Amino acid sequence: MIEQGLLAGRGKPLAGSSGSEELHREQGFIYRIVREEHAGAINRLLGASLFHEPMGQAIGLTEKDWYDFSAFFMPECTTNGLSVIAVPEGSPDELAGVFINRDFKASPPPGFPEALTRFALLVDALVSIDTEYESRCPGLQPGQAMDLWMVGVTPGGRYARKGIASTLFRVSVEHARQRGFQRCVVECTGHFSQRGAIKSGFQERARVIYKDYRFEGRPVFASIPEPHVKFALYERVFSQP
Repeated sequence: MIEQGLLAGRGKPLAGSSGSEELHREQGFIYRIVREEHAGAINRLLGASLFHEPMGQAIGLTEKDWYDFSAFFMPECTTNGLSVIAVPEGSPDELAGVFINRDFKASPPPGFPEALTRFALLVDALVSIDTEYESRCPGLQPGQAMDLWMVGVTPGGRYARKGIASTLFRVSVEHARQRGFQRCVVECTGHFSQRGAIKSGFQERARVIYKDYRFEGRPVFASIPEPHVKFALYERVFSQP
């Protein structure tokens, strides 16, 4: 979902990582299924990471706002068996990156989004592209589409330019296929994640243009600088329903 989640965060101890189900190893990192005990470290990383994404920057969201936002999804995304973490082979209790994923048709967490009034503008845009997508994909049922929801990678010399974000993306997509989903979707807020989705075989299905978007008559995202010009949903289909 979030663009600049690829770029920022803070390394924190990761409880219980050695017992997680391993999916993949690449360039010194192990990619594993998220477990419930990872929630604290993941939420800290995502809260710091998402602060840098373009829509939140445009409307003044803080790191604490994003921490509160991601916290709503921790109970679901740390127990649904769909989310993926990256840990260094030599330091398996350290969180290098995460992609939390959910069923596209899963119900919103209790209290979401009503309790997050500062996110009303962003949620409105999200509902807009999700609704447009579903109008083009009628009859979509739970278990058919996995939503690549939020991504974050811890910064620093050990993790920079290691391809962790793109590998998390690729491993998550393959995991969705292995779990029997027919397709993946991802809502991308910025140019670089959109380019990565296209490179990974995704196609754009819905969008809002930042300079044209209005919330209660106001151009709330018009200040977002290029190259970020749209909020778009991308889809990759594995097999036809």
